[in-house]
Amino acid sequence: MSVVPTKKLPKCTRTIVLDFLFMRKYSLTHSQMAVMYYLLLLKNWVTFKEDEYHTILSSKIEKDLKLHHKTVEASITQLKKLNLIKTKRVAVDEWNKNKTYRAIAITELGKEYSLSHYKEDNYQHAIELEKENKEFRLENDAVHAQNMEFESKNNELELKNRALTMQIESDENLNQDALKAIEEKQKLEEINLKLEAENRELKERLELVKKGSVEEEKQKERDIETFRDKIIRKYARSGKPICNGVRNSDSWSVETKFYISGYSRLNIYLPNEKPKLIDEPRKVDNFWKWLFEHQHRVDNLVNEKKLADISSLLPFIGALVLFNKKTYRVKSFEPVVGGVKMTFSNDQGSIKVGNGFGSDIIDVVRCRKWLEKNSKFYNTKQIK
Repeated sequence: MSVVPTKKLPKCTRTIVLDFLFMRKYSLTHSQMAVMYYLLLLKNWVTFKEDEYHTILSSKIEKDLKLHHKTVEASITQLKKLNLIKTKRVAVDEWNKNKTYRAIAITELGKEYSLSHYKEDNYQHAIELEKENKEFRLENDAVHAQNMEFESKNNELELKNRALTMQIESDENLNQDALKAIEEKQKLEEINLKLEAENRELKERLELVKKGSVEEEKQKERDIETFRDKIIRKYARSGKPICNGVRNSDSWSVETKFYISGYSRLNIYLPNEKPKLIDEPRKVDNFWKWLFEHQHRVDNLVNEKKLADISSLLPFIGALVLFNKKTYRVKSFEPVVGGVKMTFSNDQGSIKVGNGFGSDIIDVVRCRKWLEKNSKFYNTKQIK
Protein backbone atom coordinates (compact mmCIF):
# COMPACT_ATOMS: atom_id res chain seq x y z
CA MET A 1 0.00 0.00 0.00
CA SER A 2 1.27 3.48 -0.80
CA VAL A 3 -0.01 7.01 -0.30
CA VAL A 4 1.69 8.03 -3.55
CA PRO A 5 -0.02 7.37 -6.93
CA THR A 6 1.68 4.49 -8.77
CA LYS A 7 1.83 6.45 -12.04
CA LYS A 8 3.77 9.27 -10.41
CA LEU A 9 6.52 7.78 -8.28
CA PRO A 10 8.31 9.86 -5.64
CA LYS A 11 11.23 11.85 -6.88
CA CYS A 12 13.63 9.63 -4.91
CA THR A 13 12.78 6.57 -7.01
CA ARG A 14 13.72 8.17 -10.33
CA THR A 15 17.39 8.83 -9.64
CA ILE A 16 19.95 7.42 -7.21
CA VAL A 17 22.95 9.32 -5.84
CA LEU A 18 25.76 6.85 -5.04
CA ASP A 19 28.15 7.90 -2.26
CA PHE A 20 31.13 5.76 -3.26
CA LEU A 21 33.12 6.62 -0.09
CA PHE A 22 30.17 5.40 1.97
CA MET A 23 29.86 2.32 -0.25
CA ARG A 24 33.54 1.35 0.17
CA LYS A 25 33.56 2.14 3.90
CA TYR A 26 30.78 -0.37 4.64
CA SER A 27 31.44 -2.76 1.69
CA LEU A 28 27.93 -2.36 0.32
CA THR A 29 26.60 -3.73 -2.96
CA HIS A 30 24.75 -1.60 -5.50
CA SER A 31 21.43 -3.10 -4.40
CA GLN A 32 22.18 -2.27 -0.77
CA MET A 33 23.18 1.28 -1.78
CA ALA A 34 19.92 1.66 -3.71
CA VAL A 35 17.89 0.57 -0.67
CA MET A 36 19.94 2.83 1.63
CA TYR A 37 19.39 5.86 -0.62
CA TYR A 38 15.66 5.06 -0.86
CA LEU A 39 15.35 4.86 2.96
CA LEU A 40 17.22 8.17 3.41
CA LEU A 41 14.57 9.98 1.36
CA LEU A 42 11.53 8.47 3.09
CA LYS A 43 11.20 11.57 5.28
CA ASN A 44 10.42 13.64 2.17
CA TRP A 45 7.22 11.82 1.20
CA VAL A 46 6.16 9.02 3.56
CA THR A 47 2.89 9.90 5.35
CA PHE A 48 2.99 7.62 8.39
CA LYS A 49 5.71 8.79 10.76
CA GLU A 50 6.44 8.30 14.44
CA ASP A 51 9.30 10.39 15.82
CA GLU A 52 12.29 9.52 13.61
CA TYR A 53 10.70 6.32 12.30
CA HIS A 54 8.95 6.10 8.89
CA THR A 55 6.60 3.26 7.98
CA ILE A 56 7.07 1.65 4.55
CA LEU A 57 6.02 -1.73 3.16
CA SER A 58 8.60 -4.05 1.64
CA SER A 59 6.34 -4.47 -1.38
CA LYS A 60 6.49 -0.70 -1.97
CA ILE A 61 10.31 -0.74 -1.94
CA GLU A 62 10.38 -3.77 -4.25
CA LYS A 63 7.99 -2.12 -6.69
CA ASP A 64 9.75 1.27 -6.77
CA LEU A 65 13.30 -0.14 -7.00
CA LYS A 66 12.41 -3.17 -9.14
CA LEU A 67 14.18 -5.51 -6.71
CA HIS A 68 13.22 -9.01 -5.53
CA HIS A 69 11.77 -9.53 -2.07
CA LYS A 70 14.81 -11.50 -0.87
CA THR A 71 17.18 -8.79 -2.12
CA VAL A 72 15.28 -6.06 -0.28
CA GLU A 73 15.05 -8.03 2.98
CA ALA A 74 18.72 -9.07 2.81
CA SER A 75 19.75 -5.47 2.18
CA ILE A 76 17.71 -4.18 5.15
CA THR A 77 19.16 -6.92 7.37
CA GLN A 78 22.73 -6.05 6.34
CA LEU A 79 22.16 -2.29 6.84
CA LYS A 80 20.75 -3.00 10.29
CA LYS A 81 23.78 -5.20 11.19
CA LEU A 82 26.09 -2.33 10.17
CA ASN A 83 24.10 0.01 12.47
CA LEU A 84 23.19 2.24 9.53
CA ILE A 85 19.45 1.86 10.20
CA LYS A 86 17.22 0.70 13.04
CA THR A 87 13.71 -0.76 12.97
CA LYS A 88 10.68 -1.31 15.19
CA ARG A 89 7.08 -2.50 14.83
CA VAL A 90 4.32 0.13 14.85
CA ALA A 91 0.54 0.14 14.40
CA VAL A 92 -0.98 1.93 11.40
CA ASP A 93 -4.74 2.03 11.92
CA GLU A 94 -5.31 3.46 8.44
CA TRP A 95 -3.93 0.22 6.98
CA ASN A 96 -5.03 -2.49 9.40
CA LYS A 97 -5.97 -2.13 13.08
CA ASN A 98 -5.09 -5.74 13.83
CA LYS A 99 -1.55 -5.79 12.47
CA THR A 100 1.76 -4.01 13.08
CA TYR A 101 4.18 -2.84 10.42
CA ARG A 102 7.90 -2.29 10.21
CA ALA A 103 9.09 1.30 10.70
CA ILE A 104 12.63 2.34 9.78
CA ALA A 105 14.86 5.15 11.11
CA ILE A 106 18.29 6.29 9.90
CA THR A 107 21.07 6.19 12.52
CA GLU A 108 23.82 8.78 12.91
CA LEU A 109 26.17 6.52 10.94
CA GLY A 110 23.61 6.23 8.15
CA LYS A 111 23.25 10.01 7.96
CA GLU A 112 26.89 10.18 6.81
CA TYR A 113 25.59 9.20 3.36
CA SER A 114 26.09 12.19 1.04
CA LEU A 115 22.91 13.17 -0.85
CA SER A 116 24.56 15.86 -2.98
CA HIS A 117 22.96 16.05 -6.39
CA TYR A 118 22.24 18.37 -9.30
CA LYS A 119 19.77 21.20 -8.62
CA GLU A 120 18.29 23.32 -11.33
CA ASP A 121 18.47 26.56 -9.35
CA ASN A 122 22.14 25.95 -8.50
CA TYR A 123 22.83 25.14 -12.14
CA GLN A 124 21.25 28.40 -13.29
CA HIS A 125 23.25 30.25 -10.67
CA ALA A 126 26.43 28.53 -11.91
CA ILE A 127 25.63 29.73 -15.46
CA GLU A 128 25.34 33.31 -14.20
CA LEU A 129 28.62 32.97 -12.32
CA GLU A 130 30.26 31.55 -15.45
CA LYS A 131 29.01 34.57 -17.39
CA GLU A 132 30.51 36.92 -14.80
CA ASN A 133 33.69 34.85 -14.85
CA LYS A 134 33.85 35.19 -18.64
CA GLU A 135 33.56 38.99 -18.32
CA PHE A 136 36.36 39.01 -15.76
CA ARG A 137 38.50 36.84 -18.05
CA LEU A 138 37.94 39.23 -20.96
CA GLU A 139 38.99 42.14 -18.76
CA ASN A 140 41.99 40.15 -17.58
CA ASP A 141 42.97 39.29 -21.17
CA ALA A 142 42.80 42.98 -22.08
CA VAL A 143 45.02 43.85 -19.12
CA HIS A 144 47.41 41.04 -20.10
CA ALA A 145 47.58 42.34 -23.68
CA GLN A 146 48.41 45.80 -22.39
CA ASN A 147 51.08 44.27 -20.14
CA MET A 148 52.64 42.49 -23.13
CA GLU A 149 52.62 45.70 -25.16
CA PHE A 150 54.20 47.67 -22.33
CA GLU A 151 56.74 44.89 -21.75
CA SER A 152 57.72 44.99 -25.42
CA LYS A 153 58.12 48.77 -25.31
CA ASN A 154 59.98 48.43 -22.02
CA ASN A 155 62.49 45.99 -23.58
CA GLU A 156 63.05 48.34 -26.49
CA LEU A 157 63.56 51.27 -24.16
CA GLU A 158 65.90 49.23 -21.96
CA LEU A 159 68.10 48.42 -24.97
CA LYS A 160 68.05 52.06 -25.96
CA ASN A 161 68.87 53.07 -22.39
CA ARG A 162 71.89 50.74 -22.28
CA ALA A 163 73.25 52.13 -25.54
CA LEU A 164 72.77 55.69 -24.34
CA THR A 165 74.37 54.90 -20.99
CA MET A 166 77.46 53.54 -22.76
CA GLN A 167 77.59 56.67 -24.89
CA ILE A 168 77.25 58.86 -21.80
CA GLU A 169 80.08 57.01 -20.03
CA SER A 170 82.38 57.46 -23.06
CA ASP A 171 81.50 61.06 -23.79
CA GLU A 172 81.03 62.02 -20.14
CA ASN A 173 78.04 64.09 -21.23
CA LEU A 174 74.49 63.25 -20.18
CA ASN A 175 72.50 62.76 -23.33
CA GLN A 176 69.04 64.28 -23.21
CA ASP A 177 67.55 61.38 -25.13
CA ALA A 178 68.86 58.96 -22.52
CA LEU A 179 67.27 60.97 -19.73
CA LYS A 180 63.97 60.95 -21.59
CA ALA A 181 64.22 57.19 -22.12
CA ILE A 182 64.90 56.67 -18.43
CA GLU A 183 61.87 58.76 -17.53
CA GLU A 184 59.72 56.79 -19.97
CA LYS A 185 60.98 53.54 -18.49
CA GLN A 186 60.08 54.69 -15.00
CA LYS A 187 56.60 55.68 -16.18
CA LEU A 188 56.15 52.29 -17.86
CA GLU A 189 57.26 50.53 -14.68
CA GLU A 190 54.69 52.52 -12.69
CA ILE A 191 51.98 51.62 -15.24
CA ASN A 192 52.99 47.95 -15.08
CA LEU A 193 52.73 47.98 -11.29
CA LYS A 194 49.30 49.59 -11.50
CA LEU A 195 48.08 47.04 -14.07
CA GLU A 196 49.37 44.15 -11.94
CA ALA A 197 47.50 45.55 -8.92
CA GLU A 198 44.29 45.86 -10.98
CA ASN A 199 44.73 42.29 -12.22
CA ARG A 200 45.08 40.98 -8.66
CA GLU A 201 42.02 42.97 -7.62
CA LEU A 202 39.96 41.45 -10.46
CA LYS A 203 40.95 37.93 -9.41
CA GLU A 204 40.11 38.66 -5.75
CA ARG A 205 36.72 40.10 -6.74
CA LEU A 206 35.94 36.97 -8.80
CA GLU A 207 36.78 34.68 -5.87
CA LEU A 208 34.62 36.75 -3.50
CA VAL A 209 31.70 36.66 -5.96
CA LYS A 210 31.94 32.85 -6.24
CA LYS A 211 32.28 32.29 -2.49
CA GLY A 212 29.58 34.80 -1.53
CA SER A 213 27.06 33.48 -4.07
CA VAL A 214 27.42 29.87 -2.90
CA GLU A 215 27.07 30.83 0.78
CA GLU A 216 24.09 33.06 0.01
CA GLU A 217 22.35 30.23 -1.90
CA LYS A 218 22.91 27.78 0.97
CA GLN A 219 21.62 30.26 3.55
CA LYS A 220 18.52 30.98 1.47
CA GLU A 221 17.75 27.24 1.24
CA ARG A 222 18.03 26.99 5.04
CA ASP A 223 15.78 30.04 5.50
CA ILE A 224 13.11 28.59 3.17
CA GLU A 225 13.20 25.26 5.05
CA THR A 226 12.75 27.05 8.41
CA PHE A 227 9.89 29.15 7.00
CA ARG A 228 8.18 26.04 5.53
CA ASP A 229 8.33 24.19 8.87
CA LYS A 230 6.88 27.22 10.65
CA ILE A 231 3.90 27.47 8.25
CA ILE A 232 3.24 23.70 8.41
CA ARG A 233 3.16 23.76 12.23
CA LYS A 234 0.78 26.73 12.21
CA TYR A 235 -1.72 25.49 9.59
CA ALA A 236 -1.64 21.68 9.94
CA ARG A 237 -5.05 20.43 11.07
CA SER A 238 -6.31 24.05 11.39
CA GLY A 239 -8.47 23.85 8.27
CA LYS A 240 -7.59 27.44 7.39
CA PRO A 241 -6.17 28.35 3.95
CA ILE A 242 -2.63 29.74 3.81
CA CYS A 243 -3.21 31.94 0.77
CA ASN A 244 -4.58 32.10 -2.78
CA GLY A 245 -3.62 34.00 -5.94
CA VAL A 246 -0.23 32.26 -6.26
CA ARG A 247 1.53 33.47 -9.42
CA ASN A 248 4.42 31.26 -10.53
CA SER A 249 5.37 29.00 -13.42
CA ASP A 250 2.69 26.42 -12.49
CA SER A 251 -0.17 28.72 -13.65
CA TRP A 252 -2.45 28.38 -10.61
CA SER A 253 -5.81 30.14 -10.96
CA VAL A 254 -6.48 33.00 -8.54
CA GLU A 255 -9.32 30.95 -6.95
CA THR A 256 -6.94 28.14 -5.97
CA LYS A 257 -6.49 28.06 -2.19
CA PHE A 258 -3.59 26.31 -0.49
CA TYR A 259 -3.94 24.29 2.73
CA ILE A 260 -1.78 22.06 4.92
CA SER A 261 -3.44 18.67 5.46
CA GLY A 262 -3.49 16.79 8.75
CA TYR A 263 -0.55 14.76 7.46
CA SER A 264 1.57 17.90 6.86
CA ARG A 265 1.10 17.67 3.09
CA LEU A 266 0.32 20.58 0.75
CA ASN A 267 -3.27 20.55 -0.61
CA ILE A 268 -5.15 22.79 -3.02
CA TYR A 269 -8.85 23.57 -3.13
CA LEU A 270 -11.02 24.95 -5.92
CA PRO A 271 -14.66 26.07 -5.48
CA ASN A 272 -17.12 23.19 -5.91
CA GLU A 273 -14.31 20.64 -5.93
CA LYS A 274 -12.76 18.33 -3.35
CA PRO A 275 -9.33 19.15 -1.84
CA LYS A 276 -6.49 17.75 -3.93
CA LEU A 277 -2.99 16.73 -2.83
CA ILE A 278 -0.08 18.28 -4.75
CA ASP A 279 2.05 15.20 -5.45
CA GLU A 280 4.66 16.73 -7.78
CA PRO A 281 7.78 17.75 -5.79
CA ARG A 282 8.60 20.46 -8.37
CA LYS A 283 5.26 22.19 -7.82
CA VAL A 284 5.65 21.92 -4.05
CA ASP A 285 9.14 23.48 -4.23
CA ASN A 286 7.89 26.26 -6.54
CA PHE A 287 5.07 27.10 -4.10
CA TRP A 288 7.33 27.37 -1.05
CA LYS A 289 9.88 29.53 -2.91
CA TRP A 290 7.10 31.87 -4.09
CA LEU A 291 5.52 32.10 -0.60
CA PHE A 292 8.91 32.76 1.04
CA GLU A 293 9.37 35.81 -1.22
CA HIS A 294 5.73 36.90 -0.61
CA GLN A 295 5.42 36.32 3.15
CA HIS A 296 2.96 39.21 3.47
CA ARG A 297 0.48 37.03 1.53
CA VAL A 298 0.28 34.41 4.33
CA ASP A 299 -3.27 34.43 5.78
CA ASN A 300 -4.11 37.30 3.38
CA LEU A 301 -6.57 36.05 0.76
CA VAL A 302 -6.98 37.93 -2.52
CA ASN A 303 -10.48 39.06 -3.48
CA GLU A 304 -11.24 36.79 -6.43
CA LYS A 305 -13.72 39.23 -8.00
CA LYS A 306 -11.88 42.54 -7.55
CA LEU A 307 -8.97 44.06 -9.47
CA ALA A 308 -5.90 44.92 -7.44
CA ASP A 309 -5.56 48.49 -6.09
CA ILE A 310 -2.59 50.04 -7.94
CA SER A 311 -3.01 53.63 -6.68
CA SER A 312 0.26 53.36 -4.71
CA LEU A 313 2.14 52.55 -7.96
CA LEU A 314 0.83 55.38 -10.15
CA PRO A 315 3.44 57.97 -8.97
CA PHE A 316 6.13 55.70 -10.44
CA ILE A 317 4.88 56.11 -14.03
CA GLY A 318 7.64 57.85 -16.00
CA ALA A 319 10.35 56.93 -13.49
CA LEU A 320 13.70 55.66 -14.74
CA VAL A 321 14.65 52.14 -13.64
CA LEU A 322 17.74 49.96 -14.06
CA PHE A 323 16.63 46.51 -15.23
CA ASN A 324 18.97 43.75 -16.52
CA LYS A 325 21.81 46.33 -16.70
CA LYS A 326 19.75 48.58 -19.01
CA THR A 327 17.87 51.81 -18.32
CA TYR A 328 14.12 51.89 -18.95
CA ARG A 329 11.21 54.17 -18.18
CA VAL A 330 8.10 52.87 -16.41
CA LYS A 331 5.43 52.98 -19.12
CA SER A 332 2.24 51.59 -17.55
CA PHE A 333 0.59 49.45 -14.87
CA GLU A 334 -2.36 47.16 -15.64
CA PRO A 335 -4.40 46.02 -12.61
CA VAL A 336 -5.56 42.39 -12.63
CA VAL A 337 -7.03 40.07 -10.02
CA GLY A 338 -4.27 39.25 -7.54
CA GLY A 339 -1.63 41.71 -8.80
CA VAL A 340 -0.44 44.03 -11.55
CA LYS A 341 1.20 43.78 -14.98
CA MET A 342 4.05 46.25 -15.53
CA THR A 343 5.51 47.53 -18.82
CA PHE A 344 8.88 49.28 -19.35
CA SER A 345 10.08 51.13 -22.47
CA ASN A 346 13.22 52.67 -23.96
CA ASP A 347 14.56 53.56 -27.41
CA GLN A 348 14.50 49.90 -28.47
CA GLY A 349 10.79 49.43 -27.61
CA SER A 350 8.59 48.12 -24.78
CA ILE A 351 8.96 45.01 -22.60
CA LYS A 352 6.65 43.14 -20.21
CA VAL A 353 8.22 42.56 -16.80
CA GLY A 354 7.88 39.20 -15.04
CA ASN A 355 7.80 38.48 -11.31
CA GLY A 356 10.83 36.17 -11.34
CA PHE A 357 8.67 33.08 -10.74
CA GLY A 358 7.47 32.34 -14.28
CA SER A 359 4.53 34.78 -14.41
CA ASP A 360 3.99 38.34 -15.66
CA ILE A 361 1.57 39.11 -12.79
CA ILE A 362 3.45 40.83 -9.96
CA ASP A 363 2.28 41.24 -6.37
CA VAL A 364 1.50 44.95 -5.73
CA VAL A 365 3.43 45.17 -2.44
CA ARG A 366 6.50 43.44 -3.90
CA CYS A 367 6.29 45.61 -7.05
CA ARG A 368 6.32 48.84 -5.02
CA LYS A 369 9.29 47.70 -2.89
CA TRP A 370 11.24 46.84 -6.05
CA LEU A 371 10.45 50.24 -7.64
CA GLU A 372 11.43 52.12 -4.47
CA LYS A 373 14.80 50.37 -4.56
CA ASN A 374 15.57 50.54 -8.30
CA SER A 375 13.90 53.70 -9.67
CA LYS A 376 15.07 57.31 -10.03
CA PHE A 377 12.70 60.29 -9.96
CA TYR A 378 12.89 63.84 -11.17
CA ASN A 379 10.84 64.90 -8.13
CA THR A 380 11.11 62.49 -5.19
CA LYS A 381 8.58 64.49 -3.12
CA GLN A 382 5.75 63.08 -5.20
CA ILE A 383 6.35 59.60 -3.73
CA LYS A 384 4.71 59.36 -0.32
